[in-house]
Amino acid sequence: MDGPVSAQARMLNLVLRFAVKPRLERDPDLIRLRREVDAMARVAPDFPRNVVRRPAMIGGVAAERHAATAHAGGRTLLYLHGGAFVAGSPRTHRGIAGRLARGVGAETVVPDYRLAPEHPFPAALDDALAVYEALLQECVAPGALALVGDSAGGNLAFALLLRLKEEGLPLPAAAVGLSPFVDMTGSGDSMSGNAGLDPFLDAAGLPLVFEAYAAGRDPRDPLLSPLFGDLAGLPPCFLQCGGSEILRDDAVRLHGALAAAGVAAKLEVWPEMPHVWQAFARFLPEARAAIARVVAFLDANMAPADKGALAAVA
Repeated sequence: MDGPVSAQARMLNLVLRFAVKPRLERDPDLIRLRREVDAMARVAPDFPRNVVRRPAMIGGVAAERHAATAHAGGRTLLYLHGGAFVAGSPRTHRGIAGRLARGVGAETVVPDYRLAPEHPFPAALDDALAVYEALLQECVAPGALALVGDSAGGNLAFALLLRLKEEGLPLPAAAVGLSPFVDMTGSGDSMSGNAGLDPFLDAAGLPLVFEAYAAGRDPRDPLLSPLFGDLAGLPPCFLQCGGSEILRDDAVRLHGALAAAGVAAKLEVWPEMPHVWQAFARFLPEARAAIARVVAFLDANMAPADKGALAAVA
């Protein structure tokens, strides 16, 4: 995306580079990471205005449902949170889930899927499938249902699409990947080319993530690395990534593979944005702008719904 980078984004990059990344490199304890991510969400919660949140059990999986106060029903987003398969929860993603619900005029469902290393592959994917099937059983029309996922959740979103194809289940109307992590082999050029530019992620941590989530498996298995799957027949897809991310080429190559498979796919590379910058929408104008573009894509590809008066993203 064009345009000057905001002062808020520059400050965020500095904080990530000098306060967060060195700590992760020095002590890559995945369970500690989980505790810290959860603590951060408790200390600095993000509750978008005019959004109602409630707990739920869906398909035997704990989840949270988000909807605008003026929500009239009809559309559903299944949001799969990131966190390297070992961290994150509905609590950590309330901000983005609520903003998407309000903008799209949908109910956003965020499963609390099982995490590795206690629950390795395919536990998280099984939970995502169980929730998706339960939503269909609730009579959510596939044309009014979309998948969204960030980072590891982007991996799960595209792995779920492949699983749905395998099992002959209805596909959703659209899918969105925010900085999706779709190649567990780490073979993208940006893994090395952006190693010094990425203010947050460290390529050296990739083996730790794979060991926790899928030890002993082939990293090219499409359900682990959807980049290598048969993508033909998937619904319209929208990808966003930061230009300085080590995962940039995951999104770039996935976009190319989708296009080669005949899938309507759109890619946005945002210069100087960190990994999943959309999660910082409380204070980052680029995050709010990116979410607005996701909302526009979903609105154009999902069955119509009465969005009420609260479509603005703020």
